Amino acid sequence: MIIPDAKIVCVDCGGSCYPLSWKPEDGPVEIGTHIGYRCADCLDRWDIVAEAEEDQG
Repeated sequence: MIIPDAKIVCVDCGGSCYPLSWKPEDGPVEIGTHIGYRCADCLDRWDIVAEAEEDQG
């Protein structure tokens, strides 16, 4: 289980994206969980799949 990022950077506009359904107070999620994020600036949606630290680039 991992704790997803509470904020990510939008690759389209550089704005801040926040989770749509998960909140930090919800705690960790299972590896493989899909988490939707919405950009506060351009309103694009990004879906991230939670993966283990050692799997990340």
